[in-house]
Amino acid sequence: MAQRPGSEDDDPRGLRERAVQRVLDAARRVVGARGVDGTALLDIAAAAGVPLGLLRYHFRSMDHLLIETQRATFRQIHERFEERFARGEVGLDTALEALDALWASVRELHAWAPFMVQTMALAARDPSLAHRLDAFNAENLTRVELGLIRALPQEAHRLVLPPERLARTIRTGLYGLVVELASARDDAERAAIDRTYADVRAILARIVLEPEPGGPPVH
Repeated sequence: MAQRPGSEDDDPRGLRERAVQRVLDAARRVVGARGVDGTALLDIAAAAGVPLGLLRYHFRSMDHLLIETQRATFRQIHERFEERFARGEVGLDTALEALDALWASVRELHAWAPFMVQTMALAARDPSLAHRLDAFNAENLTRVELGLIRALPQEAHRLVLPPERLARTIRTGLYGLVVELASARDDAERAAIDRTYADVRAILARIVLEPEPGGPPVH
C-alpha cells in the first residue's frame, strides 16, 4: 500500500534517524566480530547499507562513532530498566540486574576494550575527543545515579553512600574491569575477569545498603 504524503516513512528526519540507528547497530556487529583495528568506517557503512558520506556526516571519526555506539547501548539498557521501575519492579535485586545488564554489554563488546582504554589516554591530548568522552562519562554517571534512585525508592535512606558517590564508585569499578579486559589475551583470562565481576557484585549486594535498625547483621 502506498504511503500517504507526510507519513512517517516519508519524513526526512525519521529516515535519517533510522539510518543512524542502522549505523550504530552495524558498528556493534562489525567491530564486535573484527575488533577496532580490523574495521574501517567503510566496512560499517557497507554493513549498515548507507553511503560512506552519510556516515561521515553524522560521525566525524571512528572514535566519535564508537563512543556514540556505546552511549546508545547504555541508553537502551537504562530505558529497559526504567520501564521495569515504572511497573514497580524495584529493590536491590532489580538494581543488581541492571548492573548485570551493563556488564553483559561490556563483555559482549570485549573486542572494544583496547579502544576504550586508548580513547581515555588520547583524550588528554585531543580536546574534541575529550569533550565527547566527558559527555559520555557524565551521561553514564547520571544514568547510574538515576537508576539507583529509581530502583531503591524505599531504601534510599539506607544507601552506604549518597547516590551520586555510589554511582561514581560503581562506574569506576566497571572501568577498572574494562582495563583488565583490554589486556586479556584469551578466553581463560576473560573468564577470570568474569569471576572478578561476580565477586564485585557479591560485595555490592552485601554492603550497598546499611542494615535495618534492629535487623539481623549482614554476614
